[in-house]
Amino acid sequence: MVDPGDFIVKLTAIFRQELDNNDLTISMDTLQSNLESWDSLAHVRIVMGVERTFGIQLEVAEIESINSVRGFYNAVSSQVS
Repeated sequence: MVDPGDFIVKLTAIFRQELDNNDLTISMDTLQSNLESWDSLAHVRIVMGVERTFGIQLEVAEIESINSVRGFYNAVSSQVS
């Protein structure tokens, strides 16, 4: 299980880099629909950052279904002990 606090810190860094917004704050409740800059291209870049940071490989169906920070957390937690 991934520590939620550590996860948010790491994912915030990914989001800030990929969405080009150093002031961005996210929480487990952040949805793709809440962030205008989180479009389909940004989603791919975020996925790549998550895979690189956590050393995992997400399945295509999983990638397509993720639409929130919590979705990323659940996907990462299912692969990281």
